[in-house]
Amino acid sequence: MDLLNLDNVDESLNLLELGWQFRVVRVLMTGNKLGIFDALRRPLSASQVANRCGTDPNMTERLLIACCALGIVKREGNKFTLTKLGSDLLLPESPRYIGGILGHYENLWWFWTGLAEVVKTGKRDAAPSPPDEYADRWHEFWIWAMHGIAANGVGQWLAENLDLSDRHLLLDVGGGPGTYSVILCQKFPNLKAVIWDLPRTLVIAKEVVKRFEMEERITLQEGDWNKDEFGSGYDCLLMSNILHGHGSQAPMKLAKAFRALEPGGLLIIHDFLLNDEKSGPLPAALFNLMVGAYSVREMLTVVENAGFRDVRLVAYHSKRGAGLVTAVRP
Repeated sequence: MDLLNLDNVDESLNLLELGWQFRVVRVLMTGNKLGIFDALRRPLSASQVANRCGTDPNMTERLLIACCALGIVKREGNKFTLTKLGSDLLLPESPRYIGGILGHYENLWWFWTGLAEVVKTGKRDAAPSPPDEYADRWHEFWIWAMHGIAANGVGQWLAENLDLSDRHLLLDVGGGPGTYSVILCQKFPNLKAVIWDLPRTLVIAKEVVKRFEMEERITLQEGDWNKDEFGSGYDCLLMSNILHGHGSQAPMKLAKAFRALEPGGLLIIHDFLLNDEKSGPLPAALFNLMVGAYSVREMLTVVENAGFRDVRLVAYHSKRGAGLVTAVRP
């Protein structure tokens, strides 16, 4: 084989680089776990950071150099400190904090570590269990991860692609931390919202709503979709990331959504969606491997079968492999 003239060189390099990306997330997870980002509120040398965090000075400096390359830390001489991006994402008091995402990654890491056994057996519990310090806080990390994702571009994208200027009462089913409701209410001053979720989830949603001073416009409603109706009298209803393919009980949830909406009410679905050939894109394909995902056509069909009309894909976030589908209750 002539190694000077190869086909698909760019594609092969891209694939090889993707294979190395676990290093990046481990840098973020490690910095977060060891308190390194919190230490960088002010400029410190690597040895000062190591002394404060109880880490090895040489490896601490190497980690900080990697963080500089990621754009979350800057270096001036022998001193390191967080950049604006680093402060926005990595300090707990920031409204865009991604600490929950990093904790969630720690739990997901073990599913992907055991992927061979999961694929071999078809059983998710064939993967190793996360360490107790993360497994015991699985739900907390998961819900805060949903906040971090919504607050860092996804919620803004959702709002940019919706017109709720003539809507008044939104039901956010399985709304998690309520961040989508906050963003939509911030954009549409006429809108009020109800976050509908399990009690332990609403503890976090209450904190998020208070942080953004939305208590007068956003209320909380306890519910379990396995046994409760969603209520009634809503003119728009959001289902974000709760219709994950054929195992998600989508027909049952959509039937309850239909009953909760007034005639003319707008159904909004935001979820990972495969293309109709089920060959990608990569983010949706990876999510499908771990949890499940409909194709675009399958999602439109399941919504139509629930009795909704004017069902359409209004936007697609290619970087996340997620689609925005709307429909109307006749």
